[in-house]
Amino acid sequence: MSNWSRLAVAASLGAAAAVAPAAAWPAPKPAAKAESVRYIVRRGDTLYDLGSNYLLRPGDYSIIQRRNRITNPRRMRVGSTLDIPVALLRTSPIEARVASYRGEATALVQGRTAPVTKGMALPEGAVVATGSNASVRLELPDGSQVALPSQSRIRLERLRLTPLTGSIDRVISLEAGRSEAVVTPMKQPRDGFTIRTPLSVTAVRGTAFRVIYDAQTQRAWTEVVHGQVNVASLVDRSASITPAAFGVKASGAGVTTPAPLLPQTTLTMAGRLQDESEVVFDMSPVPGAARYRARLGADAGLLDVIDEITTDQPRAAFQDVKNGALFVQVSALDADGLEGMPNTYGFSRFRHGLRLQAPTATDHHWLFQWEAEGEGQHSYRFQLTAQPDGVPLVDEAGLADGRMTVTDLPDGTYYWRVQSTVARDGQRYEKWSATQQFRIGG
Repeated sequence: MSNWSRLAVAASLGAAAAVAPAAAWPAPKPAAKAESVRYIVRRGDTLYDLGSNYLLRPGDYSIIQRRNRITNPRRMRVGSTLDIPVALLRTSPIEARVASYRGEATALVQGRTAPVTKGMALPEGAVVATGSNASVRLELPDGSQVALPSQSRIRLERLRLTPLTGSIDRVISLEAGRSEAVVTPMKQPRDGFTIRTPLSVTAVRGTAFRVIYDAQTQRAWTEVVHGQVNVASLVDRSASITPAAFGVKASGAGVTTPAPLLPQTTLTMAGRLQDESEVVFDMSPVPGAARYRARLGADAGLLDVIDEITTDQPRAAFQDVKNGALFVQVSALDADGLEGMPNTYGFSRFRHGLRLQAPTATDHHWLFQWEAEGEGQHSYRFQLTAQPDGVPLVDEAGLADGRMTVTDLPDGTYYWRVQSTVARDGQRYEKWSATQQFRIGG
């Protein structure tokens, strides 16, 4: 299972153990760096080579020589340990790339704004913003991913690799809206992944979590789906270590004690074929929920979000959804805006409908017409009865066109319906229209 897929299934993990009050934890300092790193000498190493390959200034090898009391910079004992000040180490920039996007999204790179494109490279300092009904997913070299839903903006503050240690440091500023991150478990002690808002800093070492910032109300939220994060206030020294299925808020009053996220909501009739013009999901109400959110995606991990709806009722209706095997992720939000644990379902979307027209008469000939909705080659079956559930007076199958003519019908009330049949991907889909009533004569 991919890291991002764990975002979809992490809700099954359940709540973590009891959480200590926020005030009991010292404030984490994700931006702080150790003063030095330890390097194990390998065969063929010299201080000259280390200086040339890994230091900001090659001549600073002499500082390492003095610090470690090395007599000959060309000869060091294999397996011995060097203590190297971090401030001397050279770092190299790395890039994020646009893995997918939807709608209107832009990137500001080196003073120039352009629409995002798939595969676009985003260096340190780039700003990515999404418009209404848009989303962007970024991928980092280690496989970590950051997703922005609509009306959100992030700045890639720091994207750096330290060649000597192989460690990578990523600092992302959330300037507006929401972000969701799945961070690949880190291998190096000095690896770092941090998401900042003007109120809080969230630091992780491998987890799935969400960060939200509302500039208007000056509040920020961190919600943990999988793993554990450190959240520290940038206003005071309050902080918390927040486990899975818990969330915290940050404001001018600091960081709150972690609170449990709302549990999963479930779908009613989750497995039914979605063949109507709207794709509709009815959710089971969650006690304490103020709103509900549903997101459509092409994969179980919601790597590529197709659409998203937030509603006051446990019901979401999507328009203009294309055919295919899709996934929906649903969750509940509490009154404070914390989003609960997600629940993901797969479903089939195959638009298959019929639009019936009112019958018309010409010289005792009654013309019935209809129009199929959806892709594929349709065939039809027409039925006409004198009772709503009566024996058909006319039952004609194998019709290729959306029309049927019936002659010499006596006065009275009649009922008619049409069945559409279409084959797709080795499957046969059949659907009856709603029964229509019409009357001949007085």
